[in-house]
Amino acid sequence: MQPTLKQLVRLAELFSVLSDPVRLRILQCIQKKPFCVSTIMRRCALKQANTSRHLRILREANIVATERRGTSIFYHISDPIVIELCDLVCKADRKKVS
Repeated sequence: MQPTLKQLVRLAELFSVLSDPVRLRILQCIQKKPFCVSTIMRRCALKQANTSRHLRILREANIVATERRGTSIFYHISDPIVIELCDLVCKADRKKVS
């Protein structure tokens, strides 16, 4: 079955969002456990404004979601297929290098 134009547009948008290494690093950081902005900043060695900008892009693409805990907002991956996709690409890349 051929993908619809709408599906292809969504796929192109997803790949566009995932094309930034900083955003991939953020996703890797929150892959197993949600973290707040300050923890993501520290773990990814990013400045606050840069971290917030990338998280906004990921959130707008529905790749991450937020959860409020007291005064903190925690970010987690909302679409696990993104991690599967990244793993698939990394595995294919490792095979090429071998």
